[in-house]
Amino acid sequence: GHSEASIRTRKPINANMVRILCVATSIQSCILLLSFIECHALLPPPTQLRRTSLTSLHNSQFDSLDAFADEASEAILGGQDLGILPRGGDAFVKSKMISPQHIANSIKIGVSQRVAADPNFLSKSILEVILAATTQYMAELSQRGWDRIIPEIDFVFAGILTAVIGKYFSMWRVAKTIDTSENNEAADKEGGDNQKNSNWRENVPTNAFQRTLLDGHTRPTLSSRFLAFLVPIPQLFRAGVMASTVGYGLTSALISLRTMFLPSYVAQTSPVSVPLAALYTGVFMAFVSNIRYQLLQGLVEPFIDLLFDKLARMGEIDGIAGSIARWRIWKSIKASIIVGVRWWNGLLGSWIAIAGMRALKLQKLAS
Repeated sequence: GHSEASIRTRKPINANMVRILCVATSIQSCILLLSFIECHALLPPPTQLRRTSLTSLHNSQFDSLDAFADEASEAILGGQDLGILPRGGDAFVKSKMISPQHIANSIKIGVSQRVAADPNFLSKSILEVILAATTQYMAELSQRGWDRIIPEIDFVFAGILTAVIGKYFSMWRVAKTIDTSENNEAADKEGGDNQKNSNWRENVPTNAFQRTLLDGHTRPTLSSRFLAFLVPIPQLFRAGVMASTVGYGLTSALISLRTMFLPSYVAQTSPVSVPLAALYTGVFMAFVSNIRYQLLQGLVEPFIDLLFDKLARMGEIDGIAGSIARWRIWKSIKASIIVGVRWWNGLLGSWIAIAGMRALKLQKLAS
């Protein structure tokens, strides 16, 4: 009884360890910031990425990547034959399997649409993956305590893997999008308003706060902005289920291997119910991650961009920021703020996710 109580008791982190952690975090933040700025400087212009339109993929009847993704994911997760997809999906389906070429093409289109709406999307993507792992680890440390990281490493590893997959998909799914390809412009001229309204999904923006729809011209209505919160829910839920299944499923497999090769090792954690963890992660992504990334990419970051664009213009008028060196300083400051905002967004999401898992008794120590 005494040994069990000592295992469950969480020891406070001493002051020296806190100082070391703060210094290490500051250094890591600087490294991430420099990497982010350097990556942004090396990115090609967005116009080089906008060469393919979804309408050019074998005359597919799917007018958006998300429309096809919803149909395909429902069929796959439902264990149904991919032949049930509409005729427009024939370009994406070959021999009852999705062609790798079409997957690559669809990803390329999705990237181009997001870069068109936010030229910094690729650098933010790299940043998000790094921050997803780092902030999840920091949240694990905050929730469990330094002395419990190794004994509860099973939970920590699964949480980090799930966070990386789930957070990036959330960012991708609710990012702002604009289709500026030549094929889309030609289709707009030929089809007019009827073609724009042929698919109701085209009237729902991927982010509730973006200024225009995918065509880059039409302003979303209030109802379509509200639907922008609801439409991603099924896809985010399925992605959360799969992310958690991969994270906790792989961890369970590693635990089995550890038990096989190290039978004398006694784990201090109880096995996690993968289905329950997957269900929890799906609901978490569908609502908590959905709202967080909608606000981050639709309101917070555009406000930062607008603020620094105005400051840069004021500086040019006053002769303060006319030089290239000072312009780079403005960019560096803006990039550092974006890094900080995404850092705290990731840390908040991880902290809430871990607290929820523990509150629902999905993560328990061995008795």
